[in-house]
Amino acid sequence: MSETPYGEWESPVSAADVAADTLRFGPVSVDDGSVYWLERRPDEEGRGVVVRADAGAPDEPVEVTPEDVDVRTLVHEYGGGDFAVQDGTVFYAAFGDQRLYRLDAGGEEPTPITPEPEREHGLRYADVEVGPDGDRLYAVRERHEGDDAEDVSNELVTLPADGGEAPEVVASGHDFYSFPRLDPEGERLAWTTWDHPRMPWDGTELHVADVAEDGSLRDERVVLGGPAESVFQPGWSPDGQLHAVSDRTGWWNLYEVDADGEENPRNRTPEDAEFGVPQWSFGSATYAFLDDGRVAVLRNSDGEWSLCLLDSDDERSETDLPFSAYPHARIATDGGTLAFVGGGPEMPATVARWAPGDDEPTALRQSFSLDLSEGMVSEPAHVDVPTRDGETTHAYYYPPTNADERAPAGEDPPLVTMVHGGPTSQTLPVANLAIQFFTTRGFAVADVNYRGSTGYGRAYRDALQGEWGVLDTADCVDTAEYLAETGRADPDRLAITGGSAGGYAVLCALAFHDTFDAGASHYGVADLEALATGTHKFESRYLDGLVGPLPEAKETYEERSPAFHAESIDAPLLLLQGGEDRVVPQEQAEDMVDALVETETPYAYALFPEERHGFRTAEASRRALELELAFYGETFGFTPADEIPEIKLHEGQRSVRRVE
Repeated sequence: MSETPYGEWESPVSAADVAADTLRFGPVSVDDGSVYWLERRPDEEGRGVVVRADAGAPDEPVEVTPEDVDVRTLVHEYGGGDFAVQDGTVFYAAFGDQRLYRLDAGGEEPTPITPEPEREHGLRYADVEVGPDGDRLYAVRERHEGDDAEDVSNELVTLPADGGEAPEVVASGHDFYSFPRLDPEGERLAWTTWDHPRMPWDGTELHVADVAEDGSLRDERVVLGGPAESVFQPGWSPDGQLHAVSDRTGWWNLYEVDADGEENPRNRTPEDAEFGVPQWSFGSATYAFLDDGRVAVLRNSDGEWSLCLLDSDDERSETDLPFSAYPHARIATDGGTLAFVGGGPEMPATVARWAPGDDEPTALRQSFSLDLSEGMVSEPAHVDVPTRDGETTHAYYYPPTNADERAPAGEDPPLVTMVHGGPTSQTLPVANLAIQFFTTRGFAVADVNYRGSTGYGRAYRDALQGEWGVLDTADCVDTAEYLAETGRADPDRLAITGGSAGGYAVLCALAFHDTFDAGASHYGVADLEALATGTHKFESRYLDGLVGPLPEAKETYEERSPAFHAESIDAPLLLLQGGEDRVVPQEQAEDMVDALVETETPYAYALFPEERHGFRTAEASRRALELELAFYGETFGFTPADEIPEIKLHEGQRSVRRVE
């Protein structure tokens, strides 16, 4: 074991390992015992592929969609719900033209079943529901008739499964639609809606309507939800009983719902735990019905997940599965076989198959191979952090870990504080190569679930209402200071990094606090008003709740926009931005650079011209991670052991590093 300063340790995890080998999983489905899932492959420029594993050959998954197809919907920009399958026939949205395609079982050539739009990406489809006879589809459609958020309309449509007729609108008038779900007989359709300025985790309504012979809807009624009640994932049991997840008690619990709305819903999981997730994308599911009458449910309590079985008397039993987290809440069944994505501190996100009674789940695909020897994996500790206002926030602390290295006596490690996006999201203790990239090099990492995060009840989630840029940032600052005060980090080498809303927290932390010595903002928000007026429809009114409505709250927007307070930033800043980002456009980063130039603050700016919101290609992810490591070395005065590109900090001059 060699004695080497923190940050200079030789690591078995390269930036290329992190980028190229990490698959991203979308929705899962089970059809006649075969498990289907969507995986995005960074080494194929983020291409989405539908993959199938048959019951008799779980170790031999096959690609279902053609190699020249990228399965991805752009509804809400974040997509999800990209495909559906029934009787071996797969229906999917193609990234190139956003049309729906049908690929018959055993077929090689997909057939488009929706019209070609007049405007590029002008008609987008997501969350496809296939009728029980396989002859009719329902889907969310998003129509783009211009370049601004107000030029976008959302609705529910139906169409023949063979594409013989153009889609017909069956529900419209609300700003957003989700979860079209048919009962087992195909006689009733349930779905959810919400309207600006609410987000789906603020307040939604659950609708039910009868289905006519031609697929149209009649006798529509609202049976659950409202402006202050978030309803998630309506679904029908095998005997036709409507269910949905609601947070009416302050926690997302599972309810049995009267489909006519005449009787009060029955809470089947009455406890202070979460059985739902924020609907950032389509295709999430936290429960599934089994043939024997039980319901498989995903339960989240204080950040710890479990898969449980709920019997007909609402008695809950825990399963003894080797997963402590279920990323992205993907669970599906055909009544007997369950499929889901699970993981843990030493287990990467894994697509798995399991049936009650099986000794162990069958792993079908892992997001990456955690091929690290003993003593190389940093395991997280859940930390409850006291905040400056007397409350508590939460984080996972990962200590620097490398069996081949030790730091000089008396040296404390630099800390990278990671801030998740959303801000309504949740970081989970699932094996993460990006974290191990830093911990094996001698960094400590704090992954923060600041107030506003999911997993700790609605009150914790709603604490950020009107306080975005204040409480979330303060919680990250308090976490870093607490870890330094308790001897787990060097108080003079504290860094903060995050993407999107996490990038905004980075900028706020540097502009409004003096704790951090360096910050790396990945496509972060710099100007709140520019975000509110220039972003896509789904988030165009998000800030009404997080900050305040415009124009009344214009002064608050400026007060909390780091671009207006760059003179207060004196710590070095790294900006990483995608040129095709439609959520946080490139102009946000450019405006921040201009402000830093004027104040002569040391900075580096890297533009990835072909990337969208969230870097999808392996090359972009690799280069971004290498630049971030080089940035910390330059800022904290150490030389990484890696052969990586040098980084130059600029002061008083405008410089763009284009990463092609």
